[in-house]
Amino acid sequence: MKYEHSLIKLIPADESHREFSYQVKKTAEGTYITQIWGWDENIQRDFHNKDWQDHKPEIIAYDCKPIGTIYITENEKCIKIRQFFILPEYQNKGIGSYLLKRILDKADRSGRITKLDYLKSSPVGSLYKRNGFQIVEVDEAFYYMERKPGGQIWKEGENG
Repeated sequence: MKYEHSLIKLIPADESHREFSYQVKKTAEGTYITQIWGWDENIQRDFHNKDWQDHKPEIIAYDCKPIGTIYITENEKCIKIRQFFILPEYQNKGIGSYLLKRILDKADRSGRITKLDYLKSSPVGSLYKRNGFQIVEVDEAFYYMERKPGGQIWKEGENG
């Protein structure tokens, strides 16, 4: 079932969203984090609290119900998707694709590269590849991807 795009909203997170933000990350990524490093609740909460102090994400809401979080940074050369989590029951419904396309449209209009990374054990890479992202770097835990404006293909040895 596809969801009505007009009901998808991004709202600034405030203190009342702190626990939701933690839980959506744990639900969306916990299995993949556990596969790589194991899950230590205290360490993960410490990471979350530090991130929360440094920056608060936007809350992805559907029909006024929080269903995920997203955090993006921008400069004159690129848009970086630093966090993008949607609760499993709202995944594969077109919501993530819709939000990603909005970000990519903005990048295309401004001629900027879009960057992101994700855990290698996560299946989310197929969404990014379908939308023109290419892997530009790999380490033991992450794939680092970039997309040129308009989804142009990187030439050999070229990346942003």
